[in-house]
Amino acid sequence: MRAKIVLVIAVLAAVDSMSMVHAQTSVTLYGLIDAGLSYTNNVSDSAGKNRSQVAFTSSTLDANRWGMRVREGLGGDLSAIAVLEGGFNIGTGTLGQGGREFGRQAYVGLSEKDWGTLTLGRQYDPLKDLLQPLTADNIWGTVNVTPGDLDNYDDTLRVSNSIKYVSPLWSNLKLDAMYALGGVAGDFTAGQTIALAASYKFAGFSAAGGYYLAKYNPGTTAGSTSDVSNNSLANSGYAAAARSLQIARAVATYDINKFTIGAGYSNTRYKPAVTSATAFTETEAFNSLSAFANYMFTPALTGGLAYSYTNSNGAQSAHYNQFAVESEYDISKLTAFYAMVGYQRSAGETLDGNLAVPATASIGDSGYQSATRSQLETFVGIVHKF
Repeated sequence: MRAKIVLVIAVLAAVDSMSMVHAQTSVTLYGLIDAGLSYTNNVSDSAGKNRSQVAFTSSTLDANRWGMRVREGLGGDLSAIAVLEGGFNIGTGTLGQGGREFGRQAYVGLSEKDWGTLTLGRQYDPLKDLLQPLTADNIWGTVNVTPGDLDNYDDTLRVSNSIKYVSPLWSNLKLDAMYALGGVAGDFTAGQTIALAASYKFAGFSAAGGYYLAKYNPGTTAGSTSDVSNNSLANSGYAAAARSLQIARAVATYDINKFTIGAGYSNTRYKPAVTSATAFTETEAFNSLSAFANYMFTPALTGGLAYSYTNSNGAQSAHYNQFAVESEYDISKLTAFYAMVGYQRSAGETLDGNLAVPATASIGDSGYQSATRSQLETFVGIVHKF
């Protein structure tokens, strides 16, 4: 009888142990849906003529996505983690990020409270992780982005085949580092991506800085780990023929009562692959300055103002001044209405294919290229998170 009792207790203990292990595993489904309408003047049509446009919009305030987040406790403070996340166009139902099913994120790794997190797969770079939360783009999106998102201000770029380490918070300091292997036979460095970033927070002050280097095969992304950002004439001619992209950025914000103010600087360099038979004869450097101020009128209503200036020089020279006014009204914790207005004025020359052409306006990464030096863009919409 005693042996039977011991056996029953052992079985119950085993079942209880299995239940505890199962309870330590979590799977979370999540997503965001953003849709609205826009009015844009001076849009270039197929014939290059100047037109006004009213359009359905997707991913204006924030990017549409759906995903799955997995965490399994492995004992102590160690966990196995994984994320699969895809982007989509709510107006057409098509996949984003070049038609990838999990184009936004797809990674697996380990996380430990005192040692940090190590992940492998397709991921955001360290500058997006630590710098973007301190910018106007983190709240307002498109109308605050540099022309063509040339410095990855709006995380247009993602990195495949990457290994990333994110530290825990050490005395208000956090570090983030990434390396991605190009996988090119016979050349270890071809197509690689390297990125580093650090952030510091104290009371209401936050600051972060980082560096990003991606190497490309000219005219194609084959063998390259980093995506190519070319949503605007401001940078598409350089991005399409670049041997490498380098981005150095620094940002800072300060929260005081209902105000949040911030400023940032970035230096973006496209290095040409060839030096003949093209107007892209030397490195094109873009310097961008930005500043913003947000005010919370009520717990539900927030407004903001932003300004950015981008100057390019090297193979060509161009200037872009951009202004933005925006507001958001939360009707619940998960749903909000928004309205935004952006205006840009350009000057100088940029590169279109192999030719130097007048630099025309193109606000952020909306993809609506102006036929003139100026452009006004307005958005209204609704966003829901789940």
